[in-house]
Amino acid sequence: MTSEEKVKVKKVKEPKPPKEKKVKEPKVKPVKTPKEKKVKEPKPVKEKKVKEPKVKPVKAPKEKKVKEPKVKPVKTPKEKKTKEPKVKEPKVKAEKKVKLSSGSKLAVELSAVVGKDNVSESEMDRMLYSHDLAPLPKEAGLAFKNVPDVIVRPSTLEELSQIVKIAVKEGAAITPRGASTWGLGGSMPTAAGILLDISAKMDKIVEIDEVNLTAKVQAGCTWKKLIDECEKKGLIVPSYPSSFPAATVGGWASTGGIGIGGYKYGPAKQNILSLEVVTADGSIVKAGYDSIADNMSGYSLAQLFTGAEGTLGVIGTITLRVHPLGKIRPLAYDFKTLREMGAPINDIVRHPSLKPLHIAWSDYMHFENQRLAGVHAPDVKNLFLVTLQGDDAFMDLEEKTVDEIVAKHGGVKVDSHIAEHEWEERCYEFRSRNVGTGSIPAEVVVTNENWSAFVDECYEGFKKMKMDKGGVIGMISDRSTAMFMPYYFMDGESLLGMTGFAFNFYMGDRAAEYGGRSLGLGVFFASNLDTLHCKETVAYMRALKAAMDPNDIMNPGHLVCGSTRFGIKMGKELMGFASTMLQGIKGLLPEDSSFKGNAKRFHFDEMEEEKEESREDGTYQ
Repeated sequence: MTSEEKVKVKKVKEPKPPKEKKVKEPKVKPVKTPKEKKVKEPKPVKEKKVKEPKVKPVKAPKEKKVKEPKVKPVKTPKEKKTKEPKVKEPKVKAEKKVKLSSGSKLAVELSAVVGKDNVSESEMDRMLYSHDLAPLPKEAGLAFKNVPDVIVRPSTLEELSQIVKIAVKEGAAITPRGASTWGLGGSMPTAAGILLDISAKMDKIVEIDEVNLTAKVQAGCTWKKLIDECEKKGLIVPSYPSSFPAATVGGWASTGGIGIGGYKYGPAKQNILSLEVVTADGSIVKAGYDSIADNMSGYSLAQLFTGAEGTLGVIGTITLRVHPLGKIRPLAYDFKTLREMGAPINDIVRHPSLKPLHIAWSDYMHFENQRLAGVHAPDVKNLFLVTLQGDDAFMDLEEKTVDEIVAKHGGVKVDSHIAEHEWEERCYEFRSRNVGTGSIPAEVVVTNENWSAFVDECYEGFKKMKMDKGGVIGMISDRSTAMFMPYYFMDGESLLGMTGFAFNFYMGDRAAEYGGRSLGLGVFFASNLDTLHCKETVAYMRALKAAMDPNDIMNPGHLVCGSTRFGIKMGKELMGFASTMLQGIKGLLPEDSSFKGNAKRFHFDEMEEEKEESREDGTYQ
């Protein structure tokens, strides 16, 4: 007998007294009951009496009693009906997600849309999709439902639309995922549900328009694929992330990122012409135009969805601007200290004609750690990289001007081979982690006028937080903004290793003192929204989210509404206290040193492998 039946039996026993009184009353009454008329045999009252005894409540007269008005409170069809609107409430959704298992109703419905081979509920797949670039300790599951219930691999916008409609009906959360090269939990589920693997199937280049200089791609297309195809046609993609070999166009558009080429052509938002987005009700919205700008045409929805981190809809396609390639000429300069680069950087950004494609830097620790990890690194101390792009005659003038500016401030130009090497390595700034440690950057922006002073803050942060120092790298975003990425090594699979995030909080606080802020929100830093904007702006953003996603199924827990699996809001007050406490604890702990230990083991393993190979070919002595 089910728990629901037990409840019904108890409620049947309660009305026994009144029904026993009815038995004592004249037998005429049971004859008058409508039930007897339904039986169509008015005389066999005795048979009815046999059915009246309440000794047999188990024999399922429940069905009849459910129909009686007295049993109305037990019927609970209203509860079933309320489950559909209550899907909007996170508690109801969480209950449904917990019930999902292999062969679940949700998986069956999704399989009907994308095919059985494109739906997975395997435990291994679900674990693999439970985090992004940053590894998480097992304890993370105590705070979030970061393991999805099901992974789906759509191929088209129409499939995306149908998936979202199923999610709305079933009350399941949706987490869109590109290549997960970000480290802030941007593609980490917080409420289980459906994880959309956009990069698996939606990875096509739709069109490259060489006349109107645009490129349209599916959201899961990698930047490298697009860059390679554009270069074959003599075109350059204007701005892209340093993780471009693996990162997807849709993923970076969702973060509104700052990247390579941004100094000359602007960040992601400035280079997106149009988007096709599946909204929270399953509608497919076209935002912008494929060949022309959307100026003076109403609300710029493309700008709205860019940087929303998947909380307002799932991006399906992106149309970008592209430009004539010309040639690329990287220039490299060495400085005794990183701080000395501040003066030439500010001279360059204030020059009326200089417009390099990319301006970046790497400090001495960055190169030292690469050598420890067995990675080739140039023989320099602190490298200043200025990359030009365009026609040779114009670049000759730019190179001459940059040379003069750098020489004036004590920089030394290095061989062009080093410059070429560093340009080719622009996507491998974290090669050192191949020794087996995690590395996380604290991405912040400050004003260029405070560049040198903030370099000091980075080194002071490493010291104060007792970090396993990786290095100080970064790029100039525009004429007023510098993006710093001081990074550190950590054991992301242990709870103690997670204290390293104290450095991110610390650097965000320090950046604010220099006219800057942290970059990105994701899950781990969603509470920063309250510190990045005034309360009226934050309230407006959250109201917008609630209006566009009333069921809160689109990447819940990210950007505007961080909360734990228990419904505890990760707001400014709570996370501010947590940040202060985490920084205090981190400052009391011993200095991290996992990288050097791993580097030693890494070299030992390499030596053993070389010995084994030499034994096999007979050269070992």
